[in-house]
Amino acid sequence: MPVSMYPDMAASRRPNDRLVPAPGDELCVAFANTRYWRGSAPATETLSALGDLLAWCAQAKAIDAPTVMTLEAWANRHGSEAARLFEEAIGARELIYGLFSATAAGLTVAERDVAALNRLLAAAPARTEVAVGKGGAKDGAKDGALWRLPPAAPTAASLLAPVLWSAGDLLAGQRLDRVRRCANDKCLWLFVDDSKSGTRRWCAMRACGNRAKAHRHYLRKANPPAEAAG
Repeated sequence: MPVSMYPDMAASRRPNDRLVPAPGDELCVAFANTRYWRGSAPATETLSALGDLLAWCAQAKAIDAPTVMTLEAWANRHGSEAARLFEEAIGARELIYGLFSATAAGLTVAERDVAALNRLLAAAPARTEVAVGKGGAKDGAKDGALWRLPPAAPTAASLLAPVLWSAGDLLAGQRLDRVRRCANDKCLWLFVDDSKSGTRRWCAMRACGNRAKAHRHYLRKANPPAEAAG
C-alpha cells in the first residue's frame, strides 16, 4: 500500500520496509481463483510468468511498485531462480485451492497439505509489528495501521506472506464452513458464502447461475412432460 495513504508513517518507516494491510479471508481465495474454469479443458490461467504474479501481488497490496521494480530487476539477472520462484508460488496457489476445495466438498483436508501450508507460514515473515499512522484529508484515509514487514525477498513465502496468513486465518477461523465451490462443474470457482441463508451455489448468478437456469429451461422445452391420459 502506498505510504502516501498514511503520511505520518513515512517518518517512522525504516528504509525498504514493506507495509501491508491486514488480509481478509477472501485474499487466499482470490489467489486460488487466478486459475479458473478448472473443470474445463483447458482451464483458464491468468498467471503465466513472474511478471503476472508480481502485478497480482501489487494489486493485492502485498507489495508496492518499488518492490515490483526491484524483483523484476533481480529476475532479469537470475533467470533460473526466478523461474523456480514462480513455480513455487504456483505450487502454493494449487495447495491453497486444494485445501479449500476439499473443505467446500465436505472432505477432511489432507494432513500433508496442512503440513505444507505450515512450512510456508513458518518461512513467511511473521506478523509481529504494526505501524500506526493518520491519513490526510486529501485521500480521506482514517486513522489506521499496517503490518510492517522486512523487504520482500525472492521467495514464494516472502512474496505471498499476506496470502498465506489469509489461508491460515480462513482455515482456522469461523468462516471455514462458508467456503464454497461453484456448483457448475466446468467452473469450480471458490468463494466465501456471505448470504444470510448460507445456501449460495454459484460463483455469480449472472454467470454460472444464469447459465444453469438457461440449461434447465432448454431441457424442459426439449423434453416436455407427457400429457396425462384422458
